[in-house]
Parts: sequence; C-alpha cells; structure tokens
Amino acid sequence: MKILLTGATGMLGGYLLPILKDGNEVTTIQRHGADIICDLTADIPDFGEDRYDLVVHAAGSTDDDSAFSLNLEGTRRLLQGLEKNPPEALVYLSSWEVYSPDSGENVNEDHQTWAATKTGQSKARAEQLVKEWCDQRNVTLTILRPARMFGKGVHGEMKRLFNDVVNGRYIHVRGNEARLSLVCAIDVAEAVKRLHSIGGTYNISDGKGATWIALAEAMSANSGAMKRQTFLPEQWARTAWRLASWIPAVRASLSPEVLAHRSKTLTLSDSRIRETLTDWNPYPAIEVISRQCGSYPYSQH
Repeated sequence: MKILLTGATGMLGGYLLPILKDGNEVTTIQRHGADIICDLTADIPDFGEDRYDLVVHAAGSTDDDSAFSLNLEGTRRLLQGLEKNPPEALVYLSSWEVYSPDSGENVNEDHQTWAATKTGQSKARAEQLVKEWCDQRNVTLTILRPARMFGKGVHGEMKRLFNDVVNGRYIHVRGNEARLSLVCAIDVAEAVKRLHSIGGTYNISDGKGATWIALAEAMSANSGAMKRQTFLPEQWARTAWRLASWIPAVRASLSPEVLAHRSKTLTLSDSRIRETLTDWNPYPAIEVISRQCGSYPYSQH
C-alpha cells in the first residue's frame, strides 16, 4: 500500500511512521527532512502523477499564531494537491479541543462541537472541509479526536505542565476535582492503522480519565523526583495571585485563565472505538506516565 504521511517528525509522527512502514511504502511530506518538501502553510504540494492508497494527515499546530494557517489552510492546500488523484482513504488527526472545555464527562462523537481555542476552531473547520471533500470524491474518511497525548517529544500544554511539576511550580487548588482524558501516542498510531479502512469519527482516549492532581503526581513520578505537590484553598490561591502574580510559580499555576482552564471537566467517551474494535485495549496513560505500566515498551519509546 502506498501511504502519504504529513507531520512525520512530530510527536505522533514518531509513532506513526514505524507502524505505517510495516509492509507499506510511505512517503513523507513537510517543510524539511522529508521525501516531499512543502510548506503547507504557504504552498500547494505537487504530487505529479502519484496516487496514494492512504493519506494520513497528522501535521498540525497548537500555537494560536499558526493554528489556522496550518490546521485549516494547510489542510485545504493538501487537498488541492490531491485533487488530481484522490486517495482511496484519508485519516485526519483532529483534537479533543473541538469540544467545549466544560462539556462534562463521557462526551461522545455526536456531542456538538463548540471550540473555545483557535486550535479547536481550526480543527473543527478542517473536519468539515475534509468531510465535504471526501464525500464528493468517494474517499473513505476517518477522523480521530485524540485526548491529551503523551509520548516521547510531548509538547504544548502538557510539556509546560510537566516542567512546572518538575520545577516545583505547580500549585493545585484544594477541592478541584476537574477531570480530563488522556491517551498514549502509541495508541493513537495504532488506531490509525486499524481504523483507516473502516471510516468514521472516533474519540481516542484510554477510557479512564484523571484529575489534574493525579496527572501532576504521575509526572512527578516520571521525573524520578516525586516532589510533594503544593495545595492551596481557592481563596488563598486568588489572594496569592493578587499579591504575587510576578512570581513564576504563581503566574504559571494561579492566573485566572489557568484556574478556569484547570477547573473544567472534559472527558471523552471511547465507546465507539471499543464497539468497532472489540479487542481495543489502550495503555493506561497515568500508569505509563508514572512509569508503572509493566506492559508499555518504554525501551522503544
């Protein structure tokens, strides 16, 4: 099978590439260091007469400054490049951020998308774009909405949280039991491999969910430091922000934006993928992060 992969050097791409290469011919496309050099934020790729059986579009950005130019317009340019010879199947890597950040527990794929971030808004609009394109060309489309992903090369929000935990800057507001969904990047890559020929829209998580403090403690264990986390009553936290917002630890953990973000619950239902793949058994992300999962291939990743 001939496969085109975008975002091969990203965190998820590092897991996707070896899985897709197994028995297949994989062509990578990105700004540099790829088989096809193309900046999707500016250029329409030229694939010549090549036709791919499968396109896996994993390139994306969580940076507000580039979210729309890559997630939406980059997707549009990729589809324009594929116009001459559409693939049989396309997988689009979307995001949990297409949902409202306070959507609650066990949000399924039929839940209304209402993105609050530029990443989520651009991903939601790109989903609609690829749906229309694939429907018009009879291309099997699979949309994956991964929860917050972990793996080698983790970046963005979770990397910043990890750094805060390791450096003793994380402060948890006592009584905050907000929950979030997690998933290992290796499981998202496995989902791509197994779902691409089936089609449909799927949330991808480990099906468990976790509190912010459980995640922070797992990150602390991962670092080998096992730092004791700092707890503050909500009123004290707000007072600390008013009096000491210039201190890095306070600014990172107690700003009104951070407090609001970490007090909203959004967990994803993974019932659809479990119904589709009856043997689906993802790694428990908290155990993987804390390095307590005996079956996870740490030596390889």
